[in-house]
Amino acid sequence: MSTYEIKEGSFNGVDNITLHYKRWEVEPKKACIVIAHGIGEHSGRYQNLINYMHGSQVAFYALDHRGHGKSGGSRGHINSFNDYVQDLKTFIDMIHSLNPSQPVILLGHSMGGVIACHFALNYPQDIAGLILSSAGLKPMVDIPAWKSMLGKLLSKIFPAFSMPNGLDASLLSHDPQVISDYLVDPLNHDLVSARWFTEFISAGEQGLNRAGELSMPLLVIHGGQDRIVDPQGSKILYDKAASSDKTIHILEGLYHETMNELPEDRQLVIKTIADWISGHIG
Repeated sequence: MSTYEIKEGSFNGVDNITLHYKRWEVEPKKACIVIAHGIGEHSGRYQNLINYMHGSQVAFYALDHRGHGKSGGSRGHINSFNDYVQDLKTFIDMIHSLNPSQPVILLGHSMGGVIACHFALNYPQDIAGLILSSAGLKPMVDIPAWKSMLGKLLSKIFPAFSMPNGLDASLLSHDPQVISDYLVDPLNHDLVSARWFTEFISAGEQGLNRAGELSMPLLVIHGGQDRIVDPQGSKILYDKAASSDKTIHILEGLYHETMNELPEDRQLVIKTIADWISGHIG
């Protein structure tokens, strides 16, 4: 059984911001899985899936988005949501150059699911499959008109104005250890800027509006008890997607981070994802 060789590095994203990444290399390899993480977290929180796929000849690559983890940029701030997408484009181009004959499958979680969705819409030729995990396409509750207007005003006059994102860590998982680890992880943060707020909401709406353009193999996973992101967004995207090869799992009783749920639940989720990957890499 081949053992992962873990490497870290950096590259320049939009505006020359230095972005950090990790890769779990294995030889020989059948495919490369690229992970786009969620808001306030980082690339190192997907070890459950990576550990499960040890020995499967699949390499993993994950970047810390700008303003996250070990990457540069103001915490939780962007000028444009497209900056995330273009950073990912540079990263995946690098992965293709290192692995010219291996397929690349993109996995995006939460905010990373919105980034992955936009990447798939704009660069479908670059990936062989798309996995969306609790994609943040639809807010859990309707945003009051006054809050939306205030956010748009601040986004224009004070775009970098930051505030706590309001995410309740206890709603990430039913596993107390996951919550505890999340709260003490120095690479996590809880900040978002006014510009991030308006860009993120707009990106989710655009992703759902354009979902009918998705045509690559598609796997959609979402916790049925997710109270951070509305599972309805995943259902809408799935229904609209033009992919002839598409699968959806709304996992009843599970919270937002299905791959980090209680051991017996997470194992089922991870097996579902791993089996899908294995079935799409030949």
